[in-house]
Amino acid sequence: MHPLIEQDKDYIISLRRWFHSHPELSMKEYNTAARIEEELSALGIPTRRVGETGVLGVLKGRKGPGRRVVLRADTDALPIQDEKAVLYASQCPGVMHACGHDAHTAALLGAARALKKLEDSLSGEIGFVFQPGEEYGKGAVLFLQDGALEGADRSFGVHMQSNLPVGQVAMNLGAENASVDHFTIRIHGRSAHVSTPELGADALYAAAQIVTALQGLVGRLKSPTDPALIGVGVLRSGEGYNIVAREAVIEGTVRCFSQETRAMINGKIADTARGVAALYNTTAEIETESFTRALINDARVYAETAPLVEKVVGRGNLVVKELSLGGDDMAEIMAVVPGVYAFVGSGSEAVPGSRLAHHTPGFDIDERCLTIAASLYVESALFWLKQRT
Repeated sequence: MHPLIEQDKDYIISLRRWFHSHPELSMKEYNTAARIEEELSALGIPTRRVGETGVLGVLKGRKGPGRRVVLRADTDALPIQDEKAVLYASQCPGVMHACGHDAHTAALLGAARALKKLEDSLSGEIGFVFQPGEEYGKGAVLFLQDGALEGADRSFGVHMQSNLPVGQVAMNLGAENASVDHFTIRIHGRSAHVSTPELGADALYAAAQIVTALQGLVGRLKSPTDPALIGVGVLRSGEGYNIVAREAVIEGTVRCFSQETRAMINGKIADTARGVAALYNTTAEIETESFTRALINDARVYAETAPLVEKVVGRGNLVVKELSLGGDDMAEIMAVVPGVYAFVGSGSEAVPGSRLAHHTPGFDIDERCLTIAASLYVESALFWLKQRT
């Protein structure tokens, strides 16, 4: 544990509880951004907005120019009702921090406070990236389009992990999280009475065949050793039990670790939808929205960071991260600025809810993880700023 972080433990916990009590949905984090600006301003760290609710704080070392390091935390909450009976439960009906972003934000503010105290001994620059909209893949791209990350040499982020015990950190040499794409397929047919299907074009039947056919793309067109997923979560169709459906809508997601596989599958989804639709005299219209690429740790940065993690949590407590088909748009930052993403254990039997899955109504953390996360931010920044460019 970094000693300056240990000194500020209560400060970091109080911040986390404030953010937990005042959650805001993706791209609507106005009060969150204002509180972040308030805290950084009190430290004497200048800030500016990136988009409407993103915040960039910049700390320049007083020993002159040097490397530029980016430390990132996401800030958005989820449309979930908080069911915890704790004093810091959400005060916003139907909205809660069920993925630990409140903890990420508080930990990065704690790190900023510690690093500010060390600015006389620092060369170079630290960018504190408080990113909105991670849950929908909207926030990281704002910082890239803004130019806020230009010239950065290293990037680092953390994510709390409820199925990992407090005191452990998971981090991989290579891939950790999958890419995320959202697709919508609209099938256009023609109505008729169900007793005369030949007079219509059954969009519902075509859609059902498309859903079935999509699963073969994963099972037959790629290597079994290359993880990928096509998940269909929505199929809407029909106007009446005795009417041939004239419209159908399919919505789903593609998850991959390889850019080549990602491109192949998305292309084949479109080909499959159009081909199957044509068999039944219907047409298919396909839209694809990209949320984020796969999150892959840079090998060189991993080698630099692993000893820092063990410095904070001790040898033997850096463990392998299980591959996740969930996405995180920190991947977009790391694609431009070499970096790593560390998953900080936040679960324990002592804190009810801290072992529950993310995105669930009772989700909580063991707050001992906060000083670990903040220390990781500090140690990584200090190490990289001391390296020669």
